Order: sequence, then C-alpha cells, then structure tokens
Amino acid sequence: MSYDAIVIGYGPAGATMANLLGQRDWRVAVVERSRTVYADPRAITADHEAMRVFQHIGLAEEITRGTVPHPGTDFVGADGLPIKHYEPAPPPYLLGWEPNFMFCQPELEAVLRRGVDRFPNVEVMLGRSCRAVWQDEDGVRVQVDDDVLSAKYLVACDGASSGVRRDLAASLDDLAFDEWWVVVDTHVSGDAELPERVTQYCRPERPGTYIVGPGALRRWEIKLLPGEDPEEFRAPEKVRSVLGRFVDVGQVDIQRVAVYRFHALVVDRWRHGRIFLMGDAAHQMPPFLGQGMCAGIRDTVNLAWKLDGVERQGFDASLLDTYGQERKPHVRAVVETTKSLGVIIGETDPVEAARRDDTLRNLPRMTSVRQKSIPGLDSGLIALDEGGPGVAAGELFPQPRTSQGALLDDVIGAGFWLVVHRDDVLDQELRGTWAEVSGHIVHVTEEMDPDRLVRGWSEQFDAAAVIVRPDRYVFGAARDRDHLRGLVVDLVRRLRGGTAVRS
Repeated sequence: MSYDAIVIGYGPAGATMANLLGQRDWRVAVVERSRTVYADPRAITADHEAMRVFQHIGLAEEITRGTVPHPGTDFVGADGLPIKHYEPAPPPYLLGWEPNFMFCQPELEAVLRRGVDRFPNVEVMLGRSCRAVWQDEDGVRVQVDDDVLSAKYLVACDGASSGVRRDLAASLDDLAFDEWWVVVDTHVSGDAELPERVTQYCRPERPGTYIVGPGALRRWEIKLLPGEDPEEFRAPEKVRSVLGRFVDVGQVDIQRVAVYRFHALVVDRWRHGRIFLMGDAAHQMPPFLGQGMCAGIRDTVNLAWKLDGVERQGFDASLLDTYGQERKPHVRAVVETTKSLGVIIGETDPVEAARRDDTLRNLPRMTSVRQKSIPGLDSGLIALDEGGPGVAAGELFPQPRTSQGALLDDVIGAGFWLVVHRDDVLDQELRGTWAEVSGHIVHVTEEMDPDRLVRGWSEQFDAAAVIVRPDRYVFGAARDRDHLRGLVVDLVRRLRGGTAVRS
C-alpha cells in the first residue's frame, strides 16, 4: 500500500499532523500501537499558538468547549509569601484566543481524532506497530506488523521512547535537567481550601506545583527529595502522606499517580532524508512552563506547509531542511527558560532558597507576562540582516477578530500573505513576482482589525508591508517599495532553491 505520508504515533502531535495533511488532500496512513486514547490526563496547559493551529484544522471551537482560561501563576517562597508572578497577556488577544488555557488531554485527543475521521484520504491503523523503517531517494517503506507500507515521507511522532529515532541512531542533546517528580491528578470532592491560581510552592523541604485544571480536575506535581527512591511513591500511603503537605487529602479523590523523570532533551537532527522526528520523539522538557505539547503542535504546522509546498507547489526540497533549522533552536530556547523555572521551584537547600527569595523580591518587577517567555524564530526561512533576523522576521503575525467576530486567518485563508499598509509599495512587476508563491495580497481594513492589533503591531516596526508565511510566522517586514521588492525576490529565490539575500 502506498501513501503520500506515513505518521507513526497518534498522540496530539500525530493527530494534528494527520489533520493538517488530510486537509491538504494528502493520502496518509497513521500507525498507532494503542487501540484507544490514553485515558489519564498528561499535558494540561497549552497556549494560543496551539489553539491557532487547531483553528487552522477547523477544531478550535470544539476544543475550547472543554477548556478554561489559565488563571495565572504565583510563585511562593520558603516563607509562604510571593516571590514571582506569571500573568497571561491581557486582551485584546494577539492571536485571537486566550493566551493560555487548561484542558483535559484525553478529551482534546478525542476531538483531534474525530477531526481526522473527516478525511477519507487518511487511514488510521490502531493496534498496529511499526517494526522497521527503510528509505531511499524516492521514498520510505515501513513494516507495520506483517505488512509493508510505502510513502514519500515518514513523520515519527512516536513519543519519548521513539523506536524510529532509535532505528535512525539519532542523538539527543542533553540540556542538563534530570529530576524525579510524582504527578498526582485529583478531583476535588469536598470543601478543600485551594488557591484559585496555579501555585508554585518553592519550599526547600518539599517543592511542588499546584495546577487548576478544567472542572474538578486539580493536579499536584511534587519533587522527590535527594535520596528518595521513586519506587516508594508507587505506594498509595506514601503518595497520600506527601500530598497531605499541600491539601487535605480527605477533600480530594485521587485519579492518577505517575512518577516521572523530568528531562531536558533535544534531538540533534530533525530531518533524516525523508524521515522527520516530531513531538516527544524530537524533544522532551520539564512541565514548568506548560510548553511540552505546544512544542509538538508547533512542529506540525512548521513541517506540514513545507511538505505541501515541495510536493504541490514546486518549492525546492531544501525547504524541508528549515524544519530542523527553525524548530531546534526554538525548542532549546523554551527548554532553557523552563529549566530556569525548575531551578527556582526545585531548590532544596534552605540557605540557597532564602537567597533566591531575596533576589527575586528585589527585582524591579515581580510580575512577568507568560507569553513573553516564548521566543520567535531566529533562523531558517526568514529575512536575514547582518546581525540575524531582519525587521519583524520570525515574529508571529497578529490575528484580530473582525467587527463581525470572525478571525483573520479564516477571513483571508491559507498560504502566504502580503499584508500591505501603503499602496505605493506595490507595482505590477512586484505583483508578478509575488504571484510565484501563489500568495494573497491583503489590505487590512478597520472592520477587519477593530482593535488595531495589526496596525499597532506593524507600526512598531515601521512596516509598510509584511510578508507572512503559511504558519503565520513573519518572513519579514518592509519599510518601503525597494525594501519590499528585495524581500519578495529573496523569498522566491529561496523557495525555488537559491540562497538567502541579506536585506
């Protein structure tokens, strides 16, 4: 059996990738060894960028019905008083959705899988296992139990213990974080006195995290102390004893207990010929910023449009190299931020904890906006200047809601955008060059942008025009006609296999 792509693994990343490719009329096989969605919550927090991808595949509205906004995070020091706050970005929302939200992973995965069911061109093979993988210049072959499938590409979303990654002998960069934590999911059943916000208990005697999930779901992530054996925490009485330091255990029903070894790992090579690593197969990070699943969703939207561009629009195959060029440094930056939060939360030395508390309380600001911790792109298919990214390059383009309540992505549609703020930057020659990427030319009106999200964002870059990629990252912003002409020529040249032009 032959396909355009084979996706190994049917978690959030695999299911999102199947939706993105199915939407583009690719013939796809999805191979998943489990027959059902994993029943317990794992990821619990995601952000507006992930929701924008779910919007792209037409599932955001259904997903939001099972979510609640992130309430913000308080970091509490050794003395029980605040040392730091993280707040969601205030409205109007830059990407059209709540900046951060809480969800139940089994419910979200079920929606994603129902989304895949819309596409007769996607075949889902549950209860089947990938046994071996081969590739040559023309495609890949995958042994799935006793069958051999062939495709042009393979996307491995098969988790932290990825068999495909192992077979490729792909090396992982260890970013030096290795700690044992116990995760306890509960449903509140009584009159438990609990914070209304996510709380990081930075207590040296027992660090822990309290998370407010949707409905009655409440989670604690509790650090194991030096010398403690992870096996001890498989005993219910041990878990209840430790959890009792955070909540009256008589007021909650324990739903799940899992002991995890939190890692910070990023795969060295993301592309191996026609095989791509994605999601937990490509990176693992501690949960302190709630970005693990988000990183996998970013992987999907980054790769899907590039695969389609190469196969359907004649873009040069070198475009596929930018998948790893962009995603690897981005993930590393997010992991480093996450690690820094883990260091704040997990300090077990009382003297160092007191020093940490004094330092954080004496900073000019104790409050940070959560989304400012997530960087843009700094390499790959973006406009380059001598010092790195050009004007606005690698930033996410805003998505306002129109005066009728529609979202900009839905109004304009898929593909590249050339967002024009001044008519004098366009001429017929430039329009002809732009047509080579089959993109839209967009004039954002007041009706389309009633809160001036796009206009205000563009003004900070003095942008007369902005080139926006299909994944809604900015290729570059132009100050005038000559600058724009250079950007458009640069983009076309690189999509057709040329080298970058410094703007």
